[in-house]
Amino acid sequence: MFVSAKHILLGSAAVLLSVPAMAAEETTVASVAPPAHALVNCSGAPSVPMTADAEQALPLSLVATLSCGGDVAVLSDDEGYTARVRSSDGKEGYVARMYLLMAKSSAGSAAPAHPPVATAVNGVARWNAGAPGCDEFRSQGRLVESLTLNGVTVQVSLQDTGWKLRASVAISNQTETALNVAPSLITLDELQPNLRLLPAQNPTKIAHAANHQSLWTLANAGPSPSAVVFREISSSGTQSSAYRPTAAPDYLSQRYVVVSAKQPPVREDSADPLALALKAGTLAPQQKVAGVIWFARDAGARELSLRVPVGDFVFDFPLSFEAHK
Repeated sequence: MFVSAKHILLGSAAVLLSVPAMAAEETTVASVAPPAHALVNCSGAPSVPMTADAEQALPLSLVATLSCGGDVAVLSDDEGYTARVRSSDGKEGYVARMYLLMAKSSAGSAAPAHPPVATAVNGVARWNAGAPGCDEFRSQGRLVESLTLNGVTVQVSLQDTGWKLRASVAISNQTETALNVAPSLITLDELQPNLRLLPAQNPTKIAHAANHQSLWTLANAGPSPSAVVFREISSSGTQSSAYRPTAAPDYLSQRYVVVSAKQPPVREDSADPLALALKAGTLAPQQKVAGVIWFARDAGARELSLRVPVGDFVFDFPLSFEAHK
């Protein structure tokens, strides 16, 4: 078949004219912002239902149950009763907006799904106020330090009961491999005025003690007085400021603490030290665990270091009672 030079020129011109349109189409697609994110705020419930229908008619057509403090992508939100979301494991469904703390982001931008990552030196990641992967906030009257590294988030708080020092520890495994949780390897060192190890206390002996002061709180440890508190979470579980999407979820704010994947959640205000104690075990991917460890008390302790080994790293948290004594 004969093709004239005129037809070739016309065809070439058509292709050239279509290039700007194709480029504009690609530009339009690339400019679509990813979905915003929200924090799951349980408001005292152990979990939040995600259903297949926006009306959440009874009986509920459950897609999944969302954990408190988890991050979800908001796919659509018309500010009605529910919003359509996607969980961290890819499941999509509807959640009542009353359980979502929406991220405030600028137009055309979206909140990142995960907090920044800290760095480790010689296998030790040390918490520093304002550093990447480090967060600090008050939750239910206690100060919490949070440290995220390579998909693992560790959060701690330390209280002086007047009898023992009580450390609350939460570990979230967002990696693709299982992690060992070993409470016996978690240590608390006094740095000032004395330099010494404060031994961990057997939770069985704590439970059998005649007094129940192990659950009291006379003082909350915190970082240095110059540290900045980024978020404030009230005792009702609601934040007094907007959800900061670059921050890690508050794994210690839940009123129910999962102490074992094979056991039901235990109320955080339970009077049973054995139930609240952090248990040794394996933490599967996308799971989290929280519990309590008691340490010997030095009434004069000012500066301390709580070290939590997880995986290949040690998460080091500097704490201080200086402002309280």
